[in-house]
Parts: sequence; structure tokens; C-alpha cells
Amino acid sequence: MQAKGISITPLQDEESVCRELKFLQQFSGHKNVASFFGAYYRAPLTECSSELLEIVLEYCGGGSLHNLISKTNGQSLKETWIGYVCKEVLKGLHHIHKNRAVHRDIKSLNIMLTETAKVKIIDFGNSWNLDPQTGLCHEADGTAHWMAPEAIRQKGQRLAYDTKCDIWSLGITAIEMAEGKPPYADQYPVEHLIREAQPPKLQSNRWSQHFVSFLEWCLKKDPSARGSAEELLQHPFISQLPPKKIVRAELEEHLLTLHNWPAKKGLKGVALWTLRQLRCACTQTSAEQEAALQMALEGFSCY
Repeated sequence: MQAKGISITPLQDEESVCRELKFLQQFSGHKNVASFFGAYYRAPLTECSSELLEIVLEYCGGGSLHNLISKTNGQSLKETWIGYVCKEVLKGLHHIHKNRAVHRDIKSLNIMLTETAKVKIIDFGNSWNLDPQTGLCHEADGTAHWMAPEAIRQKGQRLAYDTKCDIWSLGITAIEMAEGKPPYADQYPVEHLIREAQPPKLQSNRWSQHFVSFLEWCLKKDPSARGSAEELLQHPFISQLPPKKIVRAELEEHLLTLHNWPAKKGLKGVALWTLRQLRCACTQTSAEQEAALQMALEGFSCY
């Protein structure tokens, strides 16, 4: 039995909400995308507040990759951990890209870890289908420091880019895992630097040549020279990783320490402990929220 968390977000315009839910339904069957179990509206708590949409997703108790990076005492993640995360994200991206869509917001905040260090992509709010005729996307969106050069709008220019924008974002995320922050983290606005400067590189020379080469392929300014998810899965940095169970065991142990989790216990104990954490996360738990939490814990859909 897996615990499912509830994310509560302000209701946006109907078209964007329907698009995000459609992508969640389409892609959540993949093991590297957080599972989607349903969604429903909740009435405003007050006359001044907005209507809310509650989405029931797979509970990822290990937290976000951003949280892992920030809590690792300012140190770099181990290179094998970085490679493992990149490999799992590439698997998810390959599935998304194969279905002619782009995520458009790959970054550490949108990559989650379960308690057992499985890697899950979340947040399809910026995702978009590629044009069926050209295979391109023309919409401007994403998070500035992780955006590919070709996805940044310039005055008088019509955007036209493909799935390789997600590969650039993964490369930036890999640097973030290695250095604790993305390139140009303290510079705003950053769009001009991304478009005009040379591709960012690792600042330290202590990393392996395989890692350096992998990043160079992710961060080619010319998208046609950039590797695809399928190609990058064959890169030695990914293909020559230690066995997954070894790397996951290391990460799981690290997460256990970071989160101060109780010692491993039976499924029932884990479920009850997780439910308590979900309850604590809600400052005001209504009867409706309590029922939703229980349903999520038991693995039911909420509509």
C-alpha cells in the first residue's frame, strides 16, 4: 500500500486546469511520473477566497530533489546519485517525448523522491503538446534559470522548439545537484545570459569525464546537436552506473537521516505514520479534508 498526498492549488482558468489534468492522466502510468488518482473541487473557505482544485497524487515522502539538495549541508550530491536521478528523469522524459509532448518545467522542485528513493516527475502545468505537423512548440513558458535558450522569447521572434528544451533543463538540474544551485542563480534577469553566453559548465574539476561529457551533450546551444532522452540513456555516465539497488539503498539511507524517520517498520506502521504527517501539514483539517486524506491513504480515487 502506498500513501498518497493531497496538493491544494488555487483554481486557474478552466483550459489550463483541464490541460494539466489531461497530462497527469496520460503520463502518470509511467513509473517515473507521480501517479494521479483523481481531482475534485472544494468550495471557498471564505467569501473572499478562491475556489480550490484538490488533486490526489502519489505521496512522495522523500520530498523534492530541491529539498534533498538544500538539506545536504551545502555539499554536492554524490556523482552516482546525480547519475541515478538523471537516468530516472530521462526515462520519464523519453515516455513524455515519445507521446509528442514537452514538460517545459524540469527542475529540482518538480522532481520528487519516494521514501525508497524512487524518482518521480511532477507538475504538468506548463506542459504542451507538440504541433502534429511540425513537431514544434511555440508557447513561451517555464522557469527562467532552467529554460533552454531556444525557449526564451526575443522581441520580434516567433518561438519554435522541440523536446530538446527538457534536456537542457535536465542538464541545468544536474549542475544544481553538483553545485547546490543552478548557474547564474544570483543574477536577474538571466534570460540574456542564457541566450548569449557559452553553455554553463561545472566549476570544479573533481568530476568524472563521463559526467562532464554528459553535461556537454545536454547543454549544446544548438538543439539539433543536443542529445535526446533516448540517446542520453545510452551515454556512459548513465549506462555505466552501479546497479540501481545499490544507489537507491544509499539514497534511501541518506533520506532516512535527513528526515529523521523512524526505523523501518511494517506497512501498517508506515501508513499510520504517513497519515499523521499529512494531518500535521494541514493547519485546518476539515471533515472533508480528513476523509480525502484517508481515501488517499487507502489508494482510492477522489472525484
